[in-house]
Amino acid sequence: MTDDKVHHAHGARADLWILAGLAALVGVASSGVAVVLRGGVHRLFDALGPMRDQPLGFLLPAVGAFFAVWVIRVGFKEKGSHGVSSVLEAVTRKGGYLPRRSIFSRLVGSLVNVASGGSAGLEGPTAFSAAAVGSAVGGVARVAQRQRTLLLACGVAGGIGAIFNAPLTGLIFATEVVLAEWTLASVIPLGVSAIVATEIGRAVLGSEGAFTAGTYEWSSSDLGWSVLLGALCGLLSVALVRAIFKVESLTRSRRRGGPWGLCMVAAGGGLLVGLIGLASPHAIGEGYGVVGEALSGLTETGPWILLGMLAAKFVATTATLGTRAPGGIFAPSLVLGALLGQAFGTLLGGGEGWAADPSFFALLAMAGCVAGAMQAPFTGIFLVLETTHGWDQVLPLVLVAVISALVSRTFLRHSFYTWNLAEEGRLLRPGTDRRILEDFRVAEILDSDAPMVPEGSTLEDLAALLPETRRNHFAVLDPAGRLLGMLDITTLRGIILDPDLRRLTPVETAMDSDVPMVGELDSLQSALNLFEESGSWVLPVVKEDGSFLGTVSKSTLFDRYRRELIVQTAPRAE
Repeated sequence: MTDDKVHHAHGARADLWILAGLAALVGVASSGVAVVLRGGVHRLFDALGPMRDQPLGFLLPAVGAFFAVWVIRVGFKEKGSHGVSSVLEAVTRKGGYLPRRSIFSRLVGSLVNVASGGSAGLEGPTAFSAAAVGSAVGGVARVAQRQRTLLLACGVAGGIGAIFNAPLTGLIFATEVVLAEWTLASVIPLGVSAIVATEIGRAVLGSEGAFTAGTYEWSSSDLGWSVLLGALCGLLSVALVRAIFKVESLTRSRRRGGPWGLCMVAAGGGLLVGLIGLASPHAIGEGYGVVGEALSGLTETGPWILLGMLAAKFVATTATLGTRAPGGIFAPSLVLGALLGQAFGTLLGGGEGWAADPSFFALLAMAGCVAGAMQAPFTGIFLVLETTHGWDQVLPLVLVAVISALVSRTFLRHSFYTWNLAEEGRLLRPGTDRRILEDFRVAEILDSDAPMVPEGSTLEDLAALLPETRRNHFAVLDPAGRLLGMLDITTLRGIILDPDLRRLTPVETAMDSDVPMVGELDSLQSALNLFEESGSWVLPVVKEDGSFLGTVSKSTLFDRYRRELIVQTAPRAE
């Protein structure tokens, strides 16, 4: 090994140690986000209990949703998208940048919304706020964009790990959903952040898991029932995601009325949640109490009542998330899964010797619904395993999660968190063609030595330049240096070879004045699209005022893409 390679390796290791140290800081800060949200929501929810018991208590979710959206849209002037979707956009298109105000926007908004009864979880807002913490740490440390993106993901891993007391879940969610890549350089800082944040969360909130599950006995025949349950979980997840986005579509015209219109739409959804809560109190808030009861055995509750409770929670969740009130889909998925599994096991006659206990199926369906809604089976599996300590049920649990994700992927092109970004072409995953091409600007492959001819010249003047260059494309410029058009030698050979014609022909007559142009800050993806639309091989590059900077060729673009593809795929092979 040469000295250069040795020093390069040492530098890479030093960078990894620095990232691990920054990840620990992110873990400390992200644990604070999780502690504030989890502890704050439970205390505020209990404090608002007397108000819910009043005759007009059903209005509380509407008031909370209105204020929550107002805080985000008016107070913090942010978009009201689902939190993790904004994190994904920051990862794929913004170099890991989230504004520092994002640390507080979803934290305050979701705290008010869920505590007042909104049917949503805290995990999405926690991930969003903690991601903003990681982005802020990266900004203060002045790291490169790729490292800032990684620190953003460290915030997600820490926040999810702390709020669930589940470090593996935080690590896996950050890699499977946020980064969508598994490399040694990413797993190390993510693991550090998740461990630090979870340990701090345990110190403040306690070391118990989010749920307590019993010890269930199951047989090989239950694996067959697990296949059916996985399919049902997948279908329920598909229905939930589609219903949420259907409500979003139906209320889009009302949301165009500005922030106040958005607040009123959210309040309308909150009003529906409050009315549902009159008949089914379990449908409001996170609903984790229902999960605890399902795992401990709702043996006296009939399957049809359980399915009615499921329908109420389904509608309440759709009304909350479909109207863009802040909150996450983790908690509703867990609640819906617990109810579905409990009803499924009860219908099978669980406990009578030929099928496992209904609580066993509730445990499995929790993982299935999370895996189906987010199309992230690893996240669903480890979330349930860590939060319930259900390690004895690994085999059927994995089976249900995988089948659910398969069914979900069959009927949905994208997951809940990636849907809008993917449909709008804004989801750029690592290693993909579009991600590589979007990461670079045209200015990075600019040929600034492109030949030029001034306005008023003739083809005779152009011919005099040919012995000095091997280029085929010449820019025609006005006295201010602005581009007027392009000359292509390959289409002018007949005229240039005729001495009389070239002496009498002005370049303005022979140039292509409608040639498409690209800006210096345009991405290579934009340039490639223009190449394909125009059929050109060389495009001029200009400033905003039309000043000519040079040219970019398709061959140079593809060469840069090929070299970057080698760089980005090399670490994955290690």
